[in-house]
Amino acid sequence: MRDLWYGDKRDLVKWATLVGLAQRYQMRHILQVLYYRKCTWQGIEIDGENFELPQNVIEHFRDVSKICAMKGELAIEVVQEAFSNAGRKAYFETVKAAIEERSTSPGIVFLDPDTGLEPRAGADTGHSHRCKAKSEHVCEFELANLWKLLSGDDLLVFYQHRIRERGWREAKRKQFARALGLRDSEAENVRVAFADRIANDVAFYFLQKPS
Repeated sequence: MRDLWYGDKRDLVKWATLVGLAQRYQMRHILQVLYYRKCTWQGIEIDGENFELPQNVIEHFRDVSKICAMKGELAIEVVQEAFSNAGRKAYFETVKAAIEERSTSPGIVFLDPDTGLEPRAGADTGHSHRCKAKSEHVCEFELANLWKLLSGDDLLVFYQHRIRERGWREAKRKQFARALGLRDSEAENVRVAFADRIANDVAFYFLQKPS
């Protein structure tokens, strides 16, 4: 996620969904994999004079670690290391370590890219060199490998932004299921959450790992 978008109405939907899922599945821990991409902020002009944005202002409104202090019984950890398309392999190792070192399990592992899964035309599970993802995407093979790392009863949750395709939520749900190696008959096990009256351009797919 680019910090340009951090803290908007989609985050309200995002965390309401995560808290609701934690209650539904009796989870006490959430690991947010942020795919963090830092922005360069432009300055402001005050009476004809240019000023840089004060760092304390940026940190107050764009501190991605603040969610860890959200009130409630949930323990929240954030993988906030910077992500880049060129650094996918190293980032995967960071996420792998974070999953293995969680303070509580089972729990929710939430993948939070800018856009979601790579375009289906470029998807080729198991062949990293053929992944067509940009920095805002997660490759299918990466999703499949992360799924393998989860413990039994863990809940995988995935952020997906709207694409320019009619029926995009269902299309991406099926792609999500295929990436995890589910048969067509099992695809319906992947559930979806959304809040069209708040932000109609996002969806959250989730699936519990068999124990």
